[in-house]
Order: sequence, then structure tokens, then C-alpha cells
Amino acid sequence: MFEILFGWRKASTCKKLIRNVQCRLKLLKNKRESIIRQLREVIIQLIKNGDDHTAFARVEQLIKDQRLRDVYDLLENFGELIIIRLAYIRRHRDCPDDIDEAVSSLLFASAWCGDLPELIKLRKLFRKRYGDKFVMAAVELLEGNHVNQQMIEKICTKSVSDDVKFRLLKEIARESNLQLSPLDIDATLLLQYSQVS
Repeated sequence: MFEILFGWRKASTCKKLIRNVQCRLKLLKNKRESIIRQLREVIIQLIKNGDDHTAFARVEQLIKDQRLRDVYDLLENFGELIIIRLAYIRRHRDCPDDIDEAVSSLLFASAWCGDLPELIKLRKLFRKRYGDKFVMAAVELLEGNHVNQQMIEKICTKSVSDDVKFRLLKEIARESNLQLSPLDIDATLLLQYSQVS
């Protein structure tokens, strides 16, 4: 009865936690951007020095850092969407389709992003609001979850294919007006592919 009259009592706590996540995300994104810039410079220097193999190896870390930065962007956007729709969330017990993905994605990230402890607190709030089944579907990617597919791919994909690494290395070299020693790199890739086959 109280909730019908006044709405979700934890809505202001939810908003505060999301704002805290967004503040922390700004710091984490700045740090990640700095790491990405430094890694790119290291890779460029390695290419200039003709050490294409080491540059090729470093590209994997660059891709992983870029993925993490992209996850931070998604989390920031989903948090903003939830804040915008908080008036609806406050008054209604259901999780509407237009914010289901945002809430589910924050819940999923809470299990993967240890550098954002506020997400655990948000998970507890949403568990009380939407129930264990809703939260478990998102966190464990059970059937019926609505977690953003791009977020799943960016968080869960651990390895980077040689093809993806090679394309990024070529792109960095091209942007920096540098020349890779293509036969050397291509031969390494061919050798690795032949070992897999």
C-alpha cells in the first residue's frame, strides 16, 4: 500500500548510486584513455624500430583496454537511461522493455567489474525491486536475460584473434605513416594458422 501511494522508497538511493558509478566511470575512462594512448605510442615506436613482432604482441593488450573503455561507455549510457526513467521505475513494479536492457546490463556488469563496487549495491536494490529470477537471469546470462549483446561480447571475450590484431597493427602503422615489414608479420601469422589447422 505504501509503495502504491509514494512509489519505490529506494529510488533516490538508486539514483545516488548510479551518479556515484558515473563519477567513478569518468575517472576510470580517463585512466583507460591514458593507457590506450601510451600503448599506441609504444606500438608506434616498436614499428619505427622495426620490432613488428613485439608490436604485434602488444596490440592484444591495446584491444583489451579499448574493449574495457567501451564497456565503461555503455555503463555510463545505461546509467543515464535509468536515471531518466526513474520516475516510471519509482511508480511501477514491472521493468519496462525500454529500460530492461539497461538494468540487466548493469546487473551483468556487477559480476565482472570489480572496480565499480557501487554496482553490487545496485544489484541488491534491483533484486529487492524485481526479484531473484530477474537478477540471476542477467548476472548468469540465463534464458530470458536482456543484457546488451555488445557488453557481453566486450566483457566475456578473453582472446583476440591474430587477424584482428594484425588489422589493428596495420591501421596504427597506416595512421602513423609507417611501414610494417609485411612478409615478416604475414609469415608469423601463416605459421600460427598452420599450427592451429
